[in-house]
Amino acid sequence: MWPMCGGWWTGGWGWGPWGNTLGLVGLILNLVLFFGLLALLGLGIAWLTRRLGRAPAGSAGPDPLEIARRRLASGEITLAEFEEIRNRLRS
Repeated sequence: MWPMCGGWWTGGWGWGPWGNTLGLVGLILNLVLFFGLLALLGLGIAWLTRRLGRAPAGSAGPDPLEIARRRLASGEITLAEFEEIRNRLRS
């Protein structure tokens, strides 16, 4: 009778002729798992760098001096009013 843990004549150790096929399937699954984890790690790093690179919440919104410049350009305010706004913003 042949031993349960066969050798090269059975195609593997205890799996009979399926030993080499199961070994190849295991190798492919391990590679898929490894590259999947690498992809997740890369996506996590990209997300974290985007998250940390954002401006703080306190600096959100348009620049008041830029708003005054646009209002001056569109004719909503006069040059004297613009100068007064600019002086107030600088102080």
